[in-house]
Amino acid sequence: APGDPRPGAPRRSSRLEGGPRKSYAEESLGAASLLPPGTALDVPAARRAPRARRLVDPGAPAVLPPPPPSEEEEVARLQEARALYKEYFVRIKQATGGGRADLKAMSEVGALGLKCCEGRHVGSLPGMPPGTEFHNRAEMQVCGMHRKWLSGIDYRPAKDGEEAVATALVSSGGYEDDEDDGDELWYTGSGGNDLLSSRRQTGAQKLEKGNLALKNNLESGTPVRLLRYVGEVPPERSYSQRLFIYDGLYAVTDYKYEVGARQHGVFKFKLVRCAGQPPLRKEASAKLHQRLVDLAHRDGTAGERHRVS
Repeated sequence: APGDPRPGAPRRSSRLEGGPRKSYAEESLGAASLLPPGTALDVPAARRAPRARRLVDPGAPAVLPPPPPSEEEEVARLQEARALYKEYFVRIKQATGGGRADLKAMSEVGALGLKCCEGRHVGSLPGMPPGTEFHNRAEMQVCGMHRKWLSGIDYRPAKDGEEAVATALVSSGGYEDDEDDGDELWYTGSGGNDLLSSRRQTGAQKLEKGNLALKNNLESGTPVRLLRYVGEVPPERSYSQRLFIYDGLYAVTDYKYEVGARQHGVFKFKLVRCAGQPPLRKEASAKLHQRLVDLAHRDGTAGERHRVS
């Protein structure tokens, strides 16, 4: 019988007795009253989650992203960024005597939120035709021409099902295996190079990162921007006393993997200058880094590539 206190008596739910149904909280409080003194009974939180607040007013007008800047606006922004970079570079160099003024000036311009060629990756860029001169690698990054101040290969990473592709290259004379004839060159891939000391090849390269991106350029037919290091120049020619020149778009037409000058495996990519551009400047060939030249003459391994001009 319902409510029968005898041991072993059948128990029935109050819901089946037809009586008033107790709430969950009332049942919990009733159970707590039967516990020994000093015993706590945690009452669970509400079973139903609170309704989410509406963050967007359905009656409010839609906010659209701003339209992309026009080419004229991008050129004006580029000129402003280059002028500011030069101003910061000269000021910092005078104050510190050097002290990586290039990177500090890049940081100062970046802190202003001034970005050039944002969203543009492959192909030509506004305001920077073939023949445009740059004074160091950090300035290239500020301008959006080449966005990696240390690496020779700038590339757009794989994203949304698209493979990585190289966007810009700097031929700075840091690899003894480069073969540069101006309109055509064999560009040595990245990796395995002792950048902080001898600059020589000390290990084998791998088909990854920038090297893999360049291979994808060959398969997709995507051209790359090529910049060459001219060398050290008088201060009246360049405020940093270094000079790089953008030589236009080049197509990746072939690649190979071979044993390099220092007996390590290297990737080499054949680049051919694209048609329809202004004629290439004279003597457009990156000079081999002077440290490599000096080491080769010192250990007797100098060849035609190491000749002193």
